[in-house]
Amino acid sequence: MKKIKLADIAKVANVSSITVSRALSTPEKVKPATCEKIQKIAQEMGYIPNLMAKGLKSKSKTIGVIVPTIINPFFASAVKSIIRSANKAGYNCLLFSSDESQNIEQNAVNTLISYNIDGVIIAVISEDEHYTPSYFSVLKKLEVPVVLLDRHIDAPHVCGVYLDNVDSGYKLGKEVISNNFQRILIVSGSANSKVANARLAGLKMAAEEVNSNTSIDIIKADFNTELAKNLVQTYLEQHKPDAIIGLNNQITLGALEASVEHDYQLGVDIHFYSIDEIKTAKNFGISIPCIRHDVEDFGYHAVTQLIRAIESEKCDKLSDIIIRGAVIK
Repeated sequence: MKKIKLADIAKVANVSSITVSRALSTPEKVKPATCEKIQKIAQEMGYIPNLMAKGLKSKSKTIGVIVPTIINPFFASAVKSIIRSANKAGYNCLLFSSDESQNIEQNAVNTLISYNIDGVIIAVISEDEHYTPSYFSVLKKLEVPVVLLDRHIDAPHVCGVYLDNVDSGYKLGKEVISNNFQRILIVSGSANSKVANARLAGLKMAAEEVNSNTSIDIIKADFNTELAKNLVQTYLEQHKPDAIIGLNNQITLGALEASVEHDYQLGVDIHFYSIDEIKTAKNFGISIPCIRHDVEDFGYHAVTQLIRAIESEKCDKLSDIIIRGAVIK
């Protein structure tokens, strides 16, 4: 593969090689619009600075971790497990939160590369089939292995540690349907979320097996507490379900808050179920049956897979690990 040089980028950007060099090393010396243009072209062309490429010949014993948020208890617990497991194996971690932003995610990867990391564990900002960030090809060229966490996308040179989301939906669905509710509201993630769609598919499988007359309504809230709260509030103005199923902890919290504001007695007027444990459920005075995932195991496997790839240098031989949850009443 041809190595991309500054002159190649300069030709495409229609600027001088000196301007390209400044944009990549001292961007404050270049006009913002020009700098952004050059950096985008360099990224798309897969440019790798010589210093970075040389540095990667020796191991830094450092791995990068990028998650969309550390507010969500699931990712917070996963990160804690990752750091603990990495430290036990003699590795340090550099942690970034992308805040569900593509630009922040890209900048985090760039920073990790500059720190000569040995590998990356990342929960990407999007599972959309069209989301294929260019940094994956750059990491592949640098022979930096990548382990995807929770969210799956098709990318080169990666493996993943995922939850069995269909199984989680199915197990919770069996639990809910067994109560013979007349009307159930499912609060899901976005239409493009593979996680949400898999969990929804599992729920539907459970409902079809029973072949009950239960009315099931579905609204999509993009795994966001505030959005879930607002959508459920609107729903409750016209309907009264016997049970609400949240397809993750953040959604369920939003549904709980909406129901409280509508003066429903939780666990009596409306029963709640969740995929992911709600550790603050006691604050609402109820116990919420849920699917609990072993997040400690989740983080451990992510680190184990990444270190195997780092130390064996067989980046394309990694296999996925699927973790199942259990019903907790």
